[in-house]
Amino acid sequence: MPTETTVKTSAHNQKSVVMVVDDDFSARMQLRFTLENAGHEVVEAASGGEALDLFNKFLPDLILLDVIMPEMDGFDTCRMLRGLPGGAHTPVVMVTSMEETETITQAFEAGATDFISKPINMLILGYRVLYWLRSGLILSELKINQNRLHKAQDLARLAHWERDLETGEFLITCHKPEMFGLTHLSHYDDLFANIAAKDKMPARKLIDNACKAGQTFSVHYQVALPDGSERIILNQGEIVTEDTHQHRLAVGIIQDITELKQAEDKIRYLAFYDNLTGLANRALFREHWSKILPHAQRYQRKVAVLFIDLDDFKRINDTLGHPSGDKVLISISERLKNMLRHSDVLSRSGAEQPASLLSRVGGDEFTLLAADITTSDQIAGLADRIIEVLGRAVEVENQLITLTASIGISVYPEDGSDIDLLLKNADTAMYAAKERGRNNYQFFQSAMNDAAKVRFHMSNRLRHALDNNEFILYYQPQFANKTGALRGVEALIRWIDPEKGLIPPNDFLPFAEENGFIHSINEWVIQEACVQAQKWVASGLFDNCRMGINISGNNVNFKQLVANIIAVLAKTGLDPHYLEVELTERVLMEDTDEARRMLLQLKDMGVSIAIDDFGTGYSALSHLQLFPLTTLKIDRSFVMNMDKTDNGLSLLHSIIGIAKSFDLKVVAEGVETEDQLSALSRMDCDELQGYLLSRPITGEKLEQRLVQSRASAISKL
Repeated sequence: MPTETTVKTSAHNQKSVVMVVDDDFSARMQLRFTLENAGHEVVEAASGGEALDLFNKFLPDLILLDVIMPEMDGFDTCRMLRGLPGGAHTPVVMVTSMEETETITQAFEAGATDFISKPINMLILGYRVLYWLRSGLILSELKINQNRLHKAQDLARLAHWERDLETGEFLITCHKPEMFGLTHLSHYDDLFANIAAKDKMPARKLIDNACKAGQTFSVHYQVALPDGSERIILNQGEIVTEDTHQHRLAVGIIQDITELKQAEDKIRYLAFYDNLTGLANRALFREHWSKILPHAQRYQRKVAVLFIDLDDFKRINDTLGHPSGDKVLISISERLKNMLRHSDVLSRSGAEQPASLLSRVGGDEFTLLAADITTSDQIAGLADRIIEVLGRAVEVENQLITLTASIGISVYPEDGSDIDLLLKNADTAMYAAKERGRNNYQFFQSAMNDAAKVRFHMSNRLRHALDNNEFILYYQPQFANKTGALRGVEALIRWIDPEKGLIPPNDFLPFAEENGFIHSINEWVIQEACVQAQKWVASGLFDNCRMGINISGNNVNFKQLVANIIAVLAKTGLDPHYLEVELTERVLMEDTDEARRMLLQLKDMGVSIAIDDFGTGYSALSHLQLFPLTTLKIDRSFVMNMDKTDNGLSLLHSIIGIAKSFDLKVVAEGVETEDQLSALSRMDCDELQGYLLSRPITGEKLEQRLVQSRASAISKL
């Protein structure tokens, strides 16, 4: 008989606890002696009730339970022990003097693990106890592992299934079948019972075909749960051969991947869709091109790329704010989607043909891939409908806003065979549409590409010119109307190109304004003009004069502009009273609130603020009151036409009168004839400027004139 046990019931080598339940004291003592000599700890109970009480206290590893006991026999005791926490898998050995089949059957039905007959052979009892303890330990570990497996399956939302492809026998291991939409688990068909109708046949067909071909499979589908909710299930597996019977088995796992699929969908949305409008973004646009190109090549169809740019959209953001601008973009996007949904280009395409795609690629820029095109008329009709739809007023913040759009069109294969070239050409055509007055569309032409190359070359040349000091300033004088005294100059930029010589501003400033390079030019002009003015002031040549600088271009950042002017004045030491900033109405109206605030700051410092080319552009009299102006410069067209139309002279009188009513100084531009000079001399116009009086001249020549003017003034003293 062994003297010690090697069974481990925990992480430490603790003694196994054996409970002996018998109403016979001598029988208990005999068992205690034998078990303790074998190295076990023994707990005694004289009745079934006492055994139940002691069980929770000692949690025995094995129970030796006598069948015949008063009040509660061993069968009832065993049944009740199995109902206690932890009692379901504790080995219970029934000790009985009866070996009838009926007694043994009753013992197992009560939940007994085994039985042993009286009288007990004490010599072999130790070995049998070791066996029971080991069996109990294995059963306990198996239960623990099963619980862990079920927990892991629950956490992973996972289940396992097998199907014998020879016999059709089906087995599924699933702790909570309802979470996979499974209501029955007895047949292979049950696996597909609650799959959504659209997914059921494709999923089953895929798995069945894989089983026949002996291939791996993976498919996901939607199932309906008993509570009415829907989940996404992944079913994947492979075909294996079962060792014992050499049967082919389909072995698979099913897993709830709803959250994973939702996360993947969200990631895909963020990667491929515009967050504001829900339209495709650049990445999806390019991916879609790779899908429709093979179809176009195979069937020799055209693909149109439309580049859509909203005209003057910045005005909405500047006047109503970016939140309102976003609402407009959302509304525009919905209009385009609805229109394209019913357009011929999209509605004709069948399921086997790739659909067209609308995307947002920038702030107010959209692109459209129109697939399966056969004629240019289709594309033109589509562009016409887009312009018409976008031209309808949009209501935002109780205001009706009317938009227009410029559209450039390139066509595969005529204008390119890769998407980058097609986009570039469509962008070039859109630029041409804007040059032709906006609110229209233009097809790409090779000449446009040549023009684009010229603009690109010009951009590089301008940057090089700024870096290499190829710009200079000319100055056009302004004279007092009554006395002829010089009262100021307007700084005008010129470009001295090393190869082409003097380039007039009309040849490069419009381009600089269109591509945004004008802002760098503005900064250079401010710096150079203030440096020159301060030199003349320090020499005593610039008394009662002003240096006028033009601020032009689109999207002027007034906050940055004013900060730059203040910095330059501080750096050069020029008194603000010698400086006059000239702006057109168009520039002022790009951001009225910001312009008014920042210009007021300059005016409070002493800088003069002139509205240039008055009478063109917006020409709203309210602007004279809205902005902190000091000077009104009448556009040269009014001076030139004063004697060519019946009301030309009276119109000029009216403009001057209105300016005076706002207490503004008036400067007439474009004085080129003696008749114009004579007429203006009889008006209440303060200053004159034009070729008759002086063309723009270099700084050196102007300085000579200033010196002469000063000498003349001194001689009259």
